Amino acid sequence: MANVKYRVREFSPKQGQSGVHSFFAEAVIDNETNNQGLAKKIAARTGFKSYEVAAVIASIADVVAEECLDNHRVSLSGGDGSVLVSFYPKVSGRVSDTYVNAHPLEFPGKTVAEEEMLTADRLKWTLGASVGVNFSKQFAHLKRAAKVSTSTDSSTPTTTPTNTGGTNTGGGNNGGNTGDPDGLG
Repeated sequence: MANVKYRVREFSPKQGQSGVHSFFAEAVIDNETNNQGLAKKIAARTGFKSYEVAAVIASIADVVAEECLDNHRVSLSGGDGSVLVSFYPKVSGRVSDTYVNAHPLEFPGKTVAEEEMLTADRLKWTLGASVGVNFSKQFAHLKRAAKVSTSTDSSTPTTTPTNTGGTNTGGGNNGGNTGDPDGLG
């Protein structure tokens, strides 16, 4: 079973800030694995040389980027065929009546936003990613959560196992939630 860590954070709204006093969970990441680390693990499982695997991983990253630039969703699946993660182009942009009225030189004689005003140069493009629902459920079931002490009097965090298995804690098309600082949950 995987051992994942979390800590509890307190949210206290400051004057003028929305939300209610609450506590929320936050994942604690121990380390980061890069292409070389992945290549070594994959090489140990497959018999390929780690430099060969590293070249394939780098190529996958390049091809995923190219496919997204061609307006494609790219899904990476595990050995059982279930989607681990999908990458896709995301766009946001907005023009409102308020914006139109605040910029009369840009929209002479206009007071109401119109579809044609939301032009390509006003859009913000990013790369999106989502975790596959089945993988997210599997992760939630297989993980072994350990709470990390948040006290400041200890130089070494302590962990206490608090949950084995359990319910789905995130994933789906929008990823997980690292907490509820607004006190809505």
